[in-house]
Amino acid sequence: MCLFHVLQRLAGRMELRIYPVHVNHRLRPEDAERDQAYAEKIAAEAGWPCRSFVVDCPRMAEELGMTSEEAGRKARYDAFVQVAEELRDGAGDGSPDCPGAGDGRVVIAVAQNANDQAETILHRILRGTGTDGLAGIAYQRYERGTPVIRPLLDVPRKEIEEYCREQNLHPVTDHTNEQPIYTRNRIRLEILPQLETVNGGIVESLNRLGRIAAADKAFLWEEADRRFAGLLLPGEEGEIALDREALAQQPDAMRHRIILRAFQQIGLASDITEERLRAADEIIGKKQAPKTVEFPAGYRLTVAQGKVIFIKPTQKTPPTALK
Repeated sequence: MCLFHVLQRLAGRMELRIYPVHVNHRLRPEDAERDQAYAEKIAAEAGWPCRSFVVDCPRMAEELGMTSEEAGRKARYDAFVQVAEELRDGAGDGSPDCPGAGDGRVVIAVAQNANDQAETILHRILRGTGTDGLAGIAYQRYERGTPVIRPLLDVPRKEIEEYCREQNLHPVTDHTNEQPIYTRNRIRLEILPQLETVNGGIVESLNRLGRIAAADKAFLWEEADRRFAGLLLPGEEGEIALDREALAQQPDAMRHRIILRAFQQIGLASDITEERLRAADEIIGKKQAPKTVEFPAGYRLTVAQGKVIFIKPTQKTPPTALK
């Protein structure tokens, strides 16, 4: 509600067109329908009709083997990206009230705030994140080619609530947010309040950690990309090949990022654990070959003939796998 109101105030000055999108996750019977109706009413009154999606997230979670939280996030971003692509293509939703964006830049604006950032960083620490994870939520990232921006990321929740009171806005509260039934809720309701008894500025402290980590992350990845380009060797179609000896000589922080970037280039962008990276280190550091380490989803890293070769699952299975 705060973000929607702020964007409305900026619309004329910045030549913005706003396309509200609401997702009914069907996780809270009756409340979910109430929230959808309210979002549609508020948007219509503001003159920016809302596009609503109804998704059976419990069923999606069961079918895809994920938690209801993960299913809800997937449903939201599927909807956001669908609308963004329609607008970018100039189609809107086909109705007179929702024309395409024409030549305008289409972005997805979401409303995470400083408290969300603190909760995210603390959640990642508790799960054993690497240094990149300490960067928390990014101000901007891309979702399937569409920019996602977070204009309120530096604003504490208390200031947002005060803004809503001053502007006579009436956000609807999800009652499950006040129940410690999810890990994130427990962090917000129980762990952060306890930490505030030690450090009254814990939210800002965690946000400061995130900003510092984000700056380090950006530098390290820029350097890793530069070194990655320098290690590339000719390879088969669909493969990436790097110079083994040169990769072995890289510091761990660089070598691991180079490995991650190589897998990203051929389609594996997540679920790579420290254990797999350490297994890769072991065979990259040895001249004996060929050796192979298996990665998630059938991807493989193999060392042969002085090369470190990154292989998609559709390609021929290499020899001797280390499991």
